[in-house]
Amino acid sequence: MKLFLATLVLLAITSVACSSDSGPKPATEPNSAVGNYETCTGFISFDSIADLTGVEGLFERVSVTDVAAVPELAESGTIDSCLVEIFQSVDESDNPVPGESLTLFLVRFENSELAQEQYNSTLASALIGKEQLGELAVLQQDVVGTNSYLMDVSASGIGALVVFAFNSTFVSISSTADDESNALFDGHNLVNAAQSVQSRLP
Repeated sequence: MKLFLATLVLLAITSVACSSDSGPKPATEPNSAVGNYETCTGFISFDSIADLTGVEGLFERVSVTDVAAVPELAESGTIDSCLVEIFQSVDESDNPVPGESLTLFLVRFENSELAQEQYNSTLASALIGKEQLGELAVLQQDVVGTNSYLMDVSASGIGALVVFAFNSTFVSISSTADDESNALFDGHNLVNAAQSVQSRLP
């Protein structure tokens, strides 16, 4: 379980070098059906989230990573890195409350081979995590076309994660559960949300 949690942390580590943070704002439907890497907007349809979850009045916080400020990212062939958080409320540390949030992480690389390498690395970690968690975890591959998987963990504080590589972009979308295993998205709905994100990639 510790390894799986560490993988989730690593997926979001680039958010510490944000060149801009929009701050929480009411989530509104994007004007375009195609996402924008420069602003990290337009990758999520909030109408579809409301349809999938029955939850309205969500907030959005967008973080654009300054890749040049993180030598490791620049050297890895990263062009753009985005972190998008969708949530109902935040805790005293200004973090989305578990069970009420969705996190989207995108990295666009110089080529598809680098995105595939990142995907393969996270898949290897997920397979090990599945072995450690046993019956608590479900790992299903090819959920958003090839080079994709769903990791759904029936344990408090974890939740579900969909990861895929599409052309030169690596994508992770997750919905963390609270202590009672409640989450904004279950595994099935998270796959549907990931498919929507994929359709919006430039």
